[in-house]
Amino acid sequence: MTSFVGRGREIARCRELLARTRLVTLVGPGGVGKTRIAMRVAARVAGEYEEGARFVELSGLGHAESLPRAVSEALGLPEQRSRPQEDALVEYAAERELLLVLDTCEHVLDSCAALADLLLPRAPRLTILATSRQPLAAPGEHLLPVPALPLPRPGDDGDSDALALLAERAAAVLPGFALTGANRRHAVALCLLYT
Repeated sequence: MTSFVGRGREIARCRELLARTRLVTLVGPGGVGKTRIAMRVAARVAGEYEEGARFVELSGLGHAESLPRAVSEALGLPEQRSRPQEDALVEYAAERELLLVLDTCEHVLDSCAALADLLLPRAPRLTILATSRQPLAAPGEHLLPVPALPLPRPGDDGDSDALALLAERAAAVLPGFALTGANRRHAVALCLLYT
């Protein structure tokens, strides 16, 4: 619904990591843009996987035991009644080339780590891209820190991604808003205030 500002370096680095490893976690504070980066990367690399990319939003999970069912739903697998849901996930993933995006892992961190540790050895063409405020601490995990957008320096007339984002979001609620010499100092102060 909104445009994507900056993050070219993080996107390029994430793509590099996904090309050579099978578990990448975007790590950073809440609201920094990990989900948007993951979605952008997944959209760009989905064609490199036979089964494409599947996105699993985990923020709404009530408890960690729901993780296998949430992943199964994203993959279109039916609920298992006669065997553990994890068995169906392993069976499905073992035969497919797929990018699985697990978003907002921090509140089910141990379960995400356990699921990655279960699936990756048994599904040689599965790759997992996770987002979390903390590392999963799963075997083979590669971390990609996602810092805040670069901030402008007080008195600097140059652009920054944080300033560009502020100007864009302000224009969305105040049509016609644009950064000018008269309001730039205040915009810079706002960016610095919320870091």
